[in-house]
Amino acid sequence: MRLAWKELTYNWKKYLLVEIIVILMMFMVLFLSGLVSGLGRAVSSGIESMDASTFVLGKDSEKLITVSSLTDAQYKNLQDEYGSRQTPLDIQRAYLQKASSDKKIDVTYFGIDPAGFLAPKTYAGTGLSAGKGEVILDDAFQDKGIKLGDTVKDSSSGMKLKVVGFTKDKMYGHVSVAYVSVDTFDAMGEKGNPMYQKAVHAVAIDGRLATHVKGTESYTKAQIVEALPGYKAEQMTITMVEWLLVAITAVIIGVFFFVINMQKKQEFGVMKAIGTSTAKISCTIVSQVFLIAALGAAIACGLATAMSAALPVSMPFYLVPAQVAVVLVAFVAISILSSLASVARVARIDPAKVIGGDFQ
Repeated sequence: MRLAWKELTYNWKKYLLVEIIVILMMFMVLFLSGLVSGLGRAVSSGIESMDASTFVLGKDSEKLITVSSLTDAQYKNLQDEYGSRQTPLDIQRAYLQKASSDKKIDVTYFGIDPAGFLAPKTYAGTGLSAGKGEVILDDAFQDKGIKLGDTVKDSSSGMKLKVVGFTKDKMYGHVSVAYVSVDTFDAMGEKGNPMYQKAVHAVAIDGRLATHVKGTESYTKAQIVEALPGYKAEQMTITMVEWLLVAITAVIIGVFFFVINMQKKQEFGVMKAIGTSTAKISCTIVSQVFLIAALGAAIACGLATAMSAALPVSMPFYLVPAQVAVVLVAFVAISILSSLASVARVARIDPAKVIGGDFQ
């Protein structure tokens, strides 16, 4: 390691170019990693942040809460069975407007019990009360000029809602979430649609499901998230590109070092002639690759973290520490593996031929 570091610092201009390429490539990889997580959260963070482990939906819902419907009898059975461990959840895509504007803003309403465990934590304002006409908004609505205490209007029903709080990072299907009470949700439905019929879309359960209610299906949170439209396709596509870039960047390092080490064949021949073992030379090469890869990965991680803090809330970018760590460790490991081509070539160097000028 000491010999490897000495050579890197002595010929720093030569290795600086390699390091810059590594930093840029790894920065791009981490940017994609942040997009993978960010886009995933833009689809599912409203569900993933819930303190619920199981969701009970109608039998033909295909794991989609928006198309599910429970009968009064089914909901009553769940209430009797689970008591405070259950709470209703209604979801509806719609539009809302600022009271002083005609511009419509996409929103996904979450109808919840204000006293239940699905009530969101607010960083500004208060929680929902038991009455009607209040709403808690995702913080992305602040970028649209909506402030605490403002009155907004549901576009379809015309019902006015007072903004009593803001919560963070609550999205569903790439649309920011607005939390209303179940009573408010039903009141908007009745005003917007004369044929509206009250029905609980789903019931969230805190803990394991003890019994099965006829005509319903239960799913874990992970199953609900994976079934969200677009979630699985987005994650698979961008993750594949991300890992492809990790492999390409690592191979580029291997190619650079292969070329550099072939240019130093005479030096390696002399080192072998004076008694330096092939194992020590190989260790030096691997150590150089490790230092270049690890330092580049660390700098790229720092840059990506700084950029994450500077990006606006509307940008779907989120770095997951565990995921970043896996990517960086995998990158360093693949880089070391790619350096073995140089090690194998250097191991074949014959000092007598190299010093004599006959190297093939």
